[in-house]
Amino acid sequence: MPSARPMIPQTLKKYFSPALLVYSKKEAETKMAFVNEHFAKSHLHVDVADGKFVPSSCWCTPADFKNLHIKQSFETHLMTLNPERRVSAWKRAGASRIVFHYEATHNPLHVIDTIKKNNLEAGIALNLETSTKHIELLLDRLDAILFMAIVPGFTGQKYHPEIVKKIAAFHKKHSEKLIIVDGGVSVKNASALLGAGARQLVSTSAVYGSRNYARK
Repeated sequence: MPSARPMIPQTLKKYFSPALLVYSKKEAETKMAFVNEHFAKSHLHVDVADGKFVPSSCWCTPADFKNLHIKQSFETHLMTLNPERRVSAWKRAGASRIVFHYEATHNPLHVIDTIKKNNLEAGIALNLETSTKHIELLLDRLDAILFMAIVPGFTGQKYHPEIVKKIAAFHKKHSEKLIIVDGGVSVKNASALLGAGARQLVSTSAVYGSRNYARK
């Protein structure tokens, strides 16, 4: 299948992080071939879904991903329960940052400590309905905050524009923190998100467009 160039302007491309939420080895290989051609210098965002914290589950395990021989730096977004149990394996796979969900654990500080003990950057993800006030006491241990602009677990959902105000309010108080946005990100809403303070835009649709990838 011939590849087509993504429609992201060069002025915005440096902010986009290709998301890998895959359901088969073939899909992973096809998407990585595209990423290697068009986003060779980009920081990748690897989604891991367990079918428990979110309804869907994905193909990718640390061993699967390591076998893809990824050259880019990447972070792992754990949309899973018990995220601390997966940290060491993803470190061995090459992750430089682990992002877990505040809503997925009763002890987020323990998860952060586990990530830090593995000498990785720690990021925390917040669902749309979760207030940033819940993480105020954790901020000195966190390297990044990921704001979900959709319900986690599925691609192709409707983007929630109210996330811009949420990001702007947080950025005003904590401008030193890396802000990541995931879900529904596009070229159309990128400028508003960047203006609010985001510096990493995770996207599937903006990167891969409407291309169909085999899932078997």
